Amino acid sequence: MKKNMLGLTIGTLCLVASIGAHATTAAELIVRGTIKPVACNLTLGGGGIVDYQIINPASLSATQFNPLAAKLVSLTVSCGQAPAKFGLKLSDMQADSKVVGVLGAGFTEAQNFGLGIDNHKRTGGYSVTLKNLRSSNGALSPLMRVGTAGSWQRSDGKIAQNPSQYSWGSGNSVVPASITLLNGTLEVKAVINRTQDLDLTSDVTLDGRARLELSYI
Repeated sequence: MKKNMLGLTIGTLCLVASIGAHATTAAELIVRGTIKPVACNLTLGGGGIVDYQIINPASLSATQFNPLAAKLVSLTVSCGQAPAKFGLKLSDMQADSKVVGVLGAGFTEAQNFGLGIDNHKRTGGYSVTLKNLRSSNGALSPLMRVGTAGSWQRSDGKIAQNPSQYSWGSGNSVVPASITLLNGTLEVKAVINRTQDLDLTSDVTLDGRARLELSYI
């Protein structure tokens, strides 16, 4: 290794000396710059925590899935003064706890997020729906596509897990709008598993966790 390094050093010195011995007939032009994405900030109301607090097991069915009341979380994306096209992806961090069919009619399994596992039992699932989307220019309609190469289409706002991507357009447009500020709501609705499939000999904790990721498009 030392011999190789020494040989490289000598070769370089010889090359420099050789160039210095002749007139300079060429120069290097360097073009520099930085393409910097717009800095957008994503904020969820209440720190993104949806708390159902204490749930009385006597209010739950042993043989049917148990939907809870919907909870609303404010969503804000601010991009300063520079308009940008951006979208959202939601990844389920408790996907292995999913209870198939727990959301009922009108939802797909891709829209079913797991509520965690407690005492080796799957506690249920929840859905997330985009609502009340607005920019400084007015109301926006939710859009979605699968992956980053699919075609945009109108959406009912129900969020499916990554790789589905969500954005918003003006009016009936299926082209994402370029905006500086987005205000909206995430409607979260949890559904608890049948109590016959839970271990109620001790406390059961709902533990749904998902990662919301902002991306530029």
